Amino acid sequence: MTGIILFRAQPFHNGHLAQIKRAYEDLVVNGGTQLYIFVGSADKFGTKRNPLPIDLRLDLIEGSLNELYDTSWEKYIHIVPLNDLSDEANNTHSWGYYLLNQIKSVANDNKYIFYYSDRPEIALSWFNEELCKYIYFSFLPRVNNLNATHVRELIKNAWYDDLRSCVPPYVWGKAKELHKYIINAK
Repeated sequence: MTGIILFRAQPFHNGHLAQIKRAYEDLVVNGGTQLYIFVGSADKFGTKRNPLPIDLRLDLIEGSLNELYDTSWEKYIHIVPLNDLSDEANNTHSWGYYLLNQIKSVANDNKYIFYYSDRPEIALSWFNEELCKYIYFSFLPRVNNLNATHVRELIKNAWYDDLRSCVPPYVWGKAKELHKYIINAK
């Protein structure tokens, strides 16, 4: 079974990293299967909700994984930018079909385990009974209720000491670069 994670990484933080570690241990360490991380809203940046461009978000994820696993992760973990289908708040079955088609375009499997750490009803609203034939869910609790909105506020206000406990060291090292994007977001 192939693992799937979906988040926007606006910015990447310790909650995202914990999600990856859990999925990696469940799948790769115990079974040798692949893990695909879909980075959503790849086509959006420069807004308050999506201030960071996709290239920077991918760099934050890859740099953090390199610190954690060296480069050994690259054999099992694949990072895939994912454009929005429509409005980001579109929690319909259309989004579920779109997401599953994007997953199938890169992952050659018939069954997927979807690791998700936001409210379960959001993910469940995407997949109707037909789609659930392909998707199993693993709902993970948020780490210390950490979310990207809070992390963006810390960066916006240049509260870097508080930020240090919320993000991987690689991301913390880029805090001033992230600050420029966040304060200029419209």
